[in-house]
Amino acid sequence: MNAKGLLMLRTRPPELSEPQALALTRYHRALARKLALSGAALVLLVVPIYQLQELFLVGGITDLCRQHIGWRALPILVALLALTWCSWHKDGYGAPLMLRLLAVSVMTMIFGLFAVNWMTDCNDVERMVRGVIICTFAVTLFSLKGARELIVFFSVPFLVLVAFMQVSGHSALAVVAELFDPLMMFIIAAIASQLLYRTWLAAFIANQQLAEHAATDPLTGLSNRRHIEPQLAAETARAQRHRATFSVLMADLDHFKQVNDRYGHDTGDEVLREVARRLKRMLRTEDRPVRWGGEEFLVLLTDTDADQAAIVAEKIRAALADTPIEVNGHSIDMTISIGLAQHQGEDDPLDLIRRADQALYRAKDEGRNRVCADHG
Repeated sequence: MNAKGLLMLRTRPPELSEPQALALTRYHRALARKLALSGAALVLLVVPIYQLQELFLVGGITDLCRQHIGWRALPILVALLALTWCSWHKDGYGAPLMLRLLAVSVMTMIFGLFAVNWMTDCNDVERMVRGVIICTFAVTLFSLKGARELIVFFSVPFLVLVAFMQVSGHSALAVVAELFDPLMMFIIAAIASQLLYRTWLAAFIANQQLAEHAATDPLTGLSNRRHIEPQLAAETARAQRHRATFSVLMADLDHFKQVNDRYGHDTGDEVLREVARRLKRMLRTEDRPVRWGGEEFLVLLTDTDADQAAIVAEKIRAALADTPIEVNGHSIDMTISIGLAQHQGEDDPLDLIRRADQALYRAKDEGRNRVCADHG
C-alpha cells in the first residue's frame, strides 16, 4: 500500500485541543450509548427469530438445537446487560465498553455456530457462512474507532475458531477456505469502517472549530460576549441551586484611545493581545476571561466571593501597572480600572454585570488604576 493509502487507514486522530478532546469524549460516549441501546434491541429481536426459525424447520429440539441455543444465549445476555447499563447511565459512562462486548459476543456466537455445524457435518454450514457475513456487516456499525476495533471484533473469535478446529482434528486450512467470502467481506468492511470513522471525525472537528471560532474573539483569543452569556446564566442557576457564590470583574483599560491615536491601531491591537495574555496568566483554569467589547474585559470567577475577587482584581491591576507593554519598539505604560460584584442571589446575570459596571464607573471617577467593589 502506498503512503497515501497508509495515511487514509491510520487510526490515530489528528491533534486535538483540550476542549476538543473533552468534547470528542462526550460525543463518543453519547454515540456509543445510542448504538449500544439500538444494537442490544436488535440482538434481542433478531437472534430469537433465527432460533425460532430453526426450531420450526427442524420440527423439534435436537442436540444440535440445544448447542445453537447455548451459543445464541451469549449475545442475548450481553444485550440485556447493555440495555440495563445504558438505561441506568444516561451520561454514556461505560457505553463504549458495552458496545464492544456486544460486538464481540455477536461474532463469537456466529463463529461458535459455524464450528458446531462444521463438526457435526451439518448441511447448515453454508447458512452459517452467510451468517458470518451478516454479522460482520452488523458489527461494522459498532466500530466507533474504525478498522482497529473491527479487527478485534472479527479476528479474535476467528483465530480462536481456527485454533480450536485445528486442535480438534479438523483442517484449519479447510475452515479458512470455507470462510473465504466472509474474510473478503471483513477486509471490505474494515476499509469502509475506517473511512466512515475518518469522515465523522473530520466533520466533528470541523464543527468544533466553527463553534470555537464563533465563541472566540479573533483578536485576543479570549471568549467573546456571545459565548459567555450562556455560561453566566448557567453559573447563576448553579449558585442558586447549590447556594454557592461567584463574582464578576468588569475591567476597562485607562486612556486606551490615546494609544490608538498616538501609535496607531496596529499597536493598539498588540496592546490588547498582551493585556489578554497577562489576564489569563493571573487566572485559574476554571475562570473565564472575556473580551466584552473594545478595550473592556469581563472575568467570571467561579466559587469566588467578593474578598477573594478583590485579591484577583488587584493582581490583574498590578500586572499591568507595574510592567510597561513592549510593542513595535514602543514601551507603553498601561493601567486598568476594575469593578467587581459578587452574586447576591440575582435571577438575571445582567443585574450582576450592571453592579460590576457601576463599580467600574466609580473606579474611573476616583482616578482610574484602581479596584472598586459593589457589594449589593
